[in-house]
Amino acid sequence: MTANACQNSDLFFAIRGGGGGTYGVVVSTTVKVHPSTPVVAQTLAIAPFTDAQIPQFLDALTILYGAFPDLSDAGYSGYGSWYVQNYQPVFATFTTGYQHAIAVFNQSLAAAQATFAPTATKLAAFNGTSLVVSISYYSFPSYASYYATLSGAQSAVGVSTGVGVIGSHFLDRAALTNSAANLNKTLNVLAGSAGQFTGNNMCLVSGGQVFKDASDPNSGVNPAWRRSYVHEIVSRGYTEGTDPATIKAIQNDITYTKVGAMRAIAPNTGAYMNEADVRDPTYLQDFYGASLTKLQAVKCKYDPTSLFYCPTCVGSNEWYEDATGRLCPT
Repeated sequence: MTANACQNSDLFFAIRGGGGGTYGVVVSTTVKVHPSTPVVAQTLAIAPFTDAQIPQFLDALTILYGAFPDLSDAGYSGYGSWYVQNYQPVFATFTTGYQHAIAVFNQSLAAAQATFAPTATKLAAFNGTSLVVSISYYSFPSYASYYATLSGAQSAVGVSTGVGVIGSHFLDRAALTNSAANLNKTLNVLAGSAGQFTGNNMCLVSGGQVFKDASDPNSGVNPAWRRSYVHEIVSRGYTEGTDPATIKAIQNDITYTKVGAMRAIAPNTGAYMNEADVRDPTYLQDFYGASLTKLQAVKCKYDPTSLFYCPTCVGSNEWYEDATGRLCPT
């Protein structure tokens, strides 16, 4: 069948953000493309000189995270990552640090710099005293050239680097700007304690058209995307062969401590299902939000026998896994 805004529009709604693989198999798509535009990108790296300056490092991150809503509203988007303890250098020789590549489209270099200037001024107060703060700008003629230079890194397939646990949560403007003290407290929790080697990924990928399309009747995406600026991913790893009790403690730390800290400052948002905690105890609400009721109706209509299943997909609550690994109806 064909699914679009005019035919089978309920199915169209579901596969556009509602966990597309749980309703059927998409065999072909037609998508709209847009002309490429010039891109101005900024790279930022921050690191403390020593472990004694980690509190100042987290203070600088608090300033940066607090600026993300305004930066997004002005057109910036992109990705960053940070650690307070890492096995490999985050940048240069620093194993504690933050780095990002964010960009604006179809704007001048001067405009991009002016947008970031207030934040740059605040970060400059740390530079050379407790932290290294390095900011660079680049101009590209097209998105393709920007992507190939700053965003196109790809990992090798089939290489085992251990096992990891991830969790994520959306951070809205209130979470990022209402209380610097609460935001700083949350970032300290996300940083993890010594020996945890906790990683964080900042995804400034909402705002813009995502916010403008808030009333789109043809997208089943979690409505929390329409009001959240940052999708924050937190992760911890462990080696193969780690004992079950340690693994369980790591899982609980991600689910309840680290994601719990984000939930505390952003209680009414949710999480991005593709990069979320599969053990999220409230996954149906967190992953699907206000779209859930309609998505459940679509699931019942197009896949009434639940041929398509995943542990956190729409309809998964109708099944449980028994002691032998078999799926059984609830």
